Amino acid sequence: VAGPDAPRPAAASAAPVVSRATAALVLSLLLGLQPVSTDLYLPALPMLTKALGAPMTAAQLTMSALILAFGLAQMVWGPVADRVGRRPVLLLGLALYTAASIGGALAGSIEALVVWRALQGAALAAAVVVARAIVRDLYEPVTGAQVLAVALGGLGVIALLGPLLGGFAAQIFGWRGPLTMVALAGAATFAVVALKLPETLRRLDAAPLPWRRLLPIWRD
Repeated sequence: VAGPDAPRPAAASAAPVVSRATAALVLSLLLGLQPVSTDLYLPALPMLTKALGAPMTAAQLTMSALILAFGLAQMVWGPVADRVGRRPVLLLGLALYTAASIGGALAGSIEALVVWRALQGAALAAAVVVARAIVRDLYEPVTGAQVLAVALGGLGVIALLGPLLGGFAAQIFGWRGPLTMVALAGAATFAVVALKLPETLRRLDAAPLPWRRLLPIWRD
């Protein structure tokens, strides 16, 4: 029998009212940050090597750091989103993403840019992980697949436009232009989530994060 101090499960709340159009828009923006972070940024690589006096191998580290941090951070954001809710994790992740993008655009050295890009990748993981969890929170499998299909259509448009917009920004504003556009994309997504998306998780996991159970999974 659980004692009086044992954690109690939070009561389930009613399902939030989120239209399919709003859900598809939010999902498109969240998932679209991944190609925005990479494809839109690629045209700036040759320019930043010259501007920062760095070899191409060092410039490539700015991509590797983002991808590695993105992969590792996914293992953390998921359990945290189950514990505190989707919305707080999304808002925190998008705020960090935008701040890291601004930091990268203002970086004065390749080393600083690598650090900012790693933070950007870790924050990006929150958006991608929670986006998929939102579909499960709101919809049954068939309906969720339909909404996700529409969102992936929006993702495709973003992925196609990314390199074009990045090349245009790089030609006009130099290597800092694409990173500034990435920051604007993060800020716009933050605003849409803050204004349009309620908390979608109906029951918070009131138990402490099960680190002892997660660590073996992470090791494998």
